[in-house]
Amino acid sequence: MKRRVKDLAYALHCEKEELNNIALKLDSNEDSFYRAWEEPKKDEYGRQKLKDGIPQTRPINAPIKELKVLQSKILNKVLYSYELPEYFYGGIKGKDAVTNARVHQGNKYFFQTDLKDFYPSIHYSRVEKALRKIGFYPDVARIITRLCTKEGAIPQGCPTSSYLAALVVYDCANDLLEKYIKEQFKVTLYVDDLTISSPVDFKNRSVEILEELRKRDLKINFDKTRYYSKNPIVTGVVVKNNGISAPESAYIKSKDLMLSENSRKGHLMRIDYINKIRKKKH
Repeated sequence: MKRRVKDLAYALHCEKEELNNIALKLDSNEDSFYRAWEEPKKDEYGRQKLKDGIPQTRPINAPIKELKVLQSKILNKVLYSYELPEYFYGGIKGKDAVTNARVHQGNKYFFQTDLKDFYPSIHYSRVEKALRKIGFYPDVARIITRLCTKEGAIPQGCPTSSYLAALVVYDCANDLLEKYIKEQFKVTLYVDDLTISSPVDFKNRSVEILEELRKRDLKINFDKTRYYSKNPIVTGVVVKNNGISAPESAYIKSKDLMLSENSRKGHLMRIDYINKIRKKKH
């Protein structure tokens, strides 16, 4: 599977020619394989985010059914066969934003940052390089990259995007993140949200952390870079010394009659899920 395109095709239950044909069609007209739109960015209360009075959006590129099915197969039958380190939570089967936050339960000091323009900033060459580093031969790494990137980068909206982005971060920054783990910090990366926490104050190392991330060609969103010492919100969950809880906004929206019944139920279900995870043993 890692050595020949023929073996990759066998793992995906298709023919080698089918993979090559889709790759060629993507080269000639990849827009025909995607539906693109701008999705509004919202705050924790569901309000449109503004910057300098301008509504903030994120570009979504959702693959059409044929490509989405193929990308899902690549994710489940090929990529998931390679296990990333424990600190990865975004795009990993069996992990989510709530379990990501729970890792940091009990710590008092938190460094949080956001990797800016995460998907668009990851060039296809970095994806191919990361795949080759974990054992995929050039032809196989190249065709997986071609099938899962758009306009030379990782698109937001594809089944494979979160995992491939995590793989690139693993390739360029695993040594750094493992260093902090060895120093007894708790470290998690949920898609583009990096959280480092400790029971001991480490604010004086914040600049060092940022510099080391930037040395590894990771862009930092300084608007979302913070150092906390009390009950921060980590990936949408309040982290406390003795547990985790849903943020106040979730309780407000669960009772907001201006929202639909399904929306209110969704917030109640999330509150229940957070409480369920909180009660589980580490």
